[in-house]
Amino acid sequence: MGTLTRIGKYEIAEQIGMGGFGVVYKAWDPYIQRWVALKTCNATDPETTQRFFREAQLAGNLQHPNITMIYDFGVENDTPYFVQEFLSGVDLDELMGKQPLSLQATLAILLQVCAGLEYAHSRGVVHRDIKPANVRVLEDGTVKIMDFGIAKSLQSESRLTQTGVALGTAGYLSPEQLSGKPIDHRSDIFALGVMAYEMVTGVRPFAGPNLSNIIYQILNQEPVPPRQRNKNCPERLEKAILKCLAKDPAKRFANVRDFARELKMVVQELPTLGPRAETTTAIVRSELARLAGHSPLEITSATQLSAAPLEHYPTEPVQPLRRRWPWPYVLVGTALVLAGGGYVLFFGEKERQTGAYVAATPVPKPTPTPSTPTPPPVVQTVQVELVITPPAEVEVDGRPLGRVASSTLSLTPGAHRFRFRIPGFLDRSEEVEVRPDQPRLVFDLPRFGLLNVLPDMDVPIRGAEVFLDGKPLGSLPVSGRKVAVGEHRVEVSWPDGSKFEALVVVKDTVPTHLVVRPGGGSS
Repeated sequence: MGTLTRIGKYEIAEQIGMGGFGVVYKAWDPYIQRWVALKTCNATDPETTQRFFREAQLAGNLQHPNITMIYDFGVENDTPYFVQEFLSGVDLDELMGKQPLSLQATLAILLQVCAGLEYAHSRGVVHRDIKPANVRVLEDGTVKIMDFGIAKSLQSESRLTQTGVALGTAGYLSPEQLSGKPIDHRSDIFALGVMAYEMVTGVRPFAGPNLSNIIYQILNQEPVPPRQRNKNCPERLEKAILKCLAKDPAKRFANVRDFARELKMVVQELPTLGPRAETTTAIVRSELARLAGHSPLEITSATQLSAAPLEHYPTEPVQPLRRRWPWPYVLVGTALVLAGGGYVLFFGEKERQTGAYVAATPVPKPTPTPSTPTPPPVVQTVQVELVITPPAEVEVDGRPLGRVASSTLSLTPGAHRFRFRIPGFLDRSEEVEVRPDQPRLVFDLPRFGLLNVLPDMDVPIRGAEVFLDGKPLGSLPVSGRKVAVGEHRVEVSWPDGSKFEALVVVKDTVPTHLVVRPGGGSS
């Protein structure tokens, strides 16, 4: 599309992703005044275009707090696009890559995914590509299911996917998907079980050196029980996960709600050292703070974003502790009080009768001298305008601000620690001095573009490794990798010793494609 500035009414800010159908942009809606994600379809074949239209139609009819919301749809210069809510936060696969999630957070995330899936299934829609990369965890603790690009409506027949063609990520595909058999919502339950297994144990239940090995395991082998990989996994949770992973769909949970009910029972059986958070969003929010290095006590209670029955955690409110005294001591104490009262009544009256009783003169209480309250110290702050190019996820003194292009914040004069993250490309920190006479801070971060290294026909990909400037980039093909703007040397090597080399210039305006051709040629 060249250097875009506008698609329809939407002002393009930057490219934030690229998928099988086209490009995803961060854009600004000038009328409603909000950031949105705009997804285009660059494919020309009718099948892919129809699938793109179907994604917009299916997802656009799903209105649920745990499903990404579709705002708009249109066509610009023969290129279809749709507009959805812009999601800050982090994908679940990236979150899982930081460090192991707590069991409470794992259950809270799974319960929110269950809520969104149960709603989609009730509307006759099967996602068919549930995996951590399609689950987004927002800063406020909300979990969103993304990308219904290969979803299938059970209420209408579709021939877009040929029999035997498996879409999605192999490790999460159900046996019936790999066998080309008819599928229903229980395929999503299988993928949900794979994701739950991975979140609990840190590894996938079906993994191998190549695609054929993974497919064979899914079709023929039972996974290692989760408790053998993580002894802290509750037995009830292990049984629920393994039931999701049953080869026969009839032996899995009949619906997502039944699986969620088991998860809630696991939650209720967990030992606790104090009051639990009231919602799954609060639990996830606390986990994000823990992973970022904060204390969970710094996290305020999350907003009630969903009224779904699966949202409440736990189902019963926590009651305050009441001190109970042993009943014998209560009886003795009561007797002493009564005896003391009888003594005063009896002997006091007797002293009055004999004249020996002298009334005590009350001592007046001194009048307190009013004191002037000490005013709280005035903390001087500076309104700082923060400008970051290109936009990045920002933390200031450990406090996350989310993805920032420009923002205004209040800071005290002095040194502050800034951290900038562009997932998959940049993570750096620096100390910055904030001064009242310098209310604007501008950070020029390294610019990047998206590099795709794709094999031409007859180019083998098995065992092919890609290197960028001598550093490993991954296995062939490489798609949507963030690379610094400028000239780079790309090398592809095969196990037999053959190599491919080429120079490529990466730009930040359009994706850069490098096609590996037989004999060393490229384009």
